[in-house]
Amino acid sequence: FSAVESRQPGRGQNKLALALPGYSATVYLRDTVADRSTFWQCLVQQQYQTKRFPQHQRLVERYDELLRRGEVPLIIDCGGNIGLAAVWYAHQFPKARIVSIEPDEDNLEMLRLNTDSFRDRVTIVQGGVWNQQGALSILNPNSGSAAFRVEFSDKADHGGIPAYTIDDLCQRGGSSMPLVVKLDIEGAQDHLFESNTDWVGRATLITLELDDWLLPWQGTSRNFFSCISRYPFDYLLGGESIFCFRDHAANA
Repeated sequence: FSAVESRQPGRGQNKLALALPGYSATVYLRDTVADRSTFWQCLVQQQYQTKRFPQHQRLVERYDELLRRGEVPLIIDCGGNIGLAAVWYAHQFPKARIVSIEPDEDNLEMLRLNTDSFRDRVTIVQGGVWNQQGALSILNPNSGSAAFRVEFSDKADHGGIPAYTIDDLCQRGGSSMPLVVKLDIEGAQDHLFESNTDWVGRATLITLELDDWLLPWQGTSRNFFSCISRYPFDYLLGGESIFCFRDHAANA
């Protein structure tokens, strides 16, 4: 990607305004290592691109099938960060609805800014994803905007971050059968895949960044593998992510 760079005033720090070939709207970053890294991964390396995999054709066929049936394909973006994954998916699937969830207020400001041109089909939710409703708090507020981790409380208190299930987000998006569930949730998959996982069998593609390298011997990926192995998925590795494509032709 080439880019034309200009500086815009932002809340507390400058923003970089990037004009990208093939993208109709400006992309905004804070002038930080974390945001530049997210930009590089999402829009330059295109870490969520699946065209390299033979299973990609099934994903496209499923997208087209939903449109033929008059349904709006749904993409769930968990760990929305500054919105660049949502921007990428909005361009790749121009008729899909996207629900993007993010716990941090400063990240949300950027997420709203970056998805403003798609506001008719991007729903932004302040919160975190979990296996039950409740409240969350950020465990590591000084870790940087791309690495926030959360912990759960079953009692929502003042200042807590709402916890949503995948089914809650599907309801917001108007479909119980998400086309894509993208998870970049810094170890919270340990709890997400512990229970209330019926949605797994209804998703066409689940993509997850594993965090065992970051959280050694905490077993944050074990519930994920235990759960997803009960369904007919193909598994492929790409960059930092594992891509799980459901075989709609197989019996679960």
